[in-house]
Amino acid sequence: MKQGQIVNIIKNVIYYATTLGLLLVIGISLFIPNGLVKTFGVGWYRVVSESMEPLIMTGDYIVVVNDTNVETLEDGDIIIFETHFYNRQVRAYVRDVVTHHYYGLDDEGYVLTYPHSQYDLEPEARRLDEWRTSPTDIYRLKQSDIIGRHTTTIRASLITAFLVSPYGIGVVVINVILITLFVVLYKKDKKQRLNAANEIALDAALEDNEESGSDDVANMDE
Repeated sequence: MKQGQIVNIIKNVIYYATTLGLLLVIGISLFIPNGLVKTFGVGWYRVVSESMEPLIMTGDYIVVVNDTNVETLEDGDIIIFETHFYNRQVRAYVRDVVTHHYYGLDDEGYVLTYPHSQYDLEPEARRLDEWRTSPTDIYRLKQSDIIGRHTTTIRASLITAFLVSPYGIGVVVINVILITLFVVLYKKDKKQRLNAANEIALDAALEDNEESGSDDVANMDE
């Protein structure tokens, strides 16, 4: 196998592996609820409420690991879970992802949580969360509702500041150039391989025609 063919194979493998990887991550994020955490053991969420401020601000991103073992959780740990509550924006009771502090388990094994506003209070003085599926029906949080545990907070303000900074703009521009260059080189290489294949096919056709012409001349001589 020639060196050029090996290089082409490597470039194709990198291109398709990168493309499939990105499509896989996007597909899991869009079509599988909490898919990144369940599939890869780690994922990220964007906080859309103020219940954890000022520890975690609205708009911040949090990194979550797949740790649902309540035996390892302690009072004050931040967990991410699915529950039912009244959403003031849509004016309806919904089931969605929430980020709150873990308090413990009640006598029946249900999970107890509280917002950050209660964090500095004595445990017995805290007002714990009360989740509901309707004005009259209480939802009791199960251990299976836990998605994972918070590990890191990425400030939205830092992301914005980074993107508008000269360094951030430079990183974005460089990545766009590299991606564009990669696509251009791939298309150019693909076109060259197609032209080479066409030339081989044309040469083969010409050879066939020449052989056919020689046979015709030989038949006429006979």
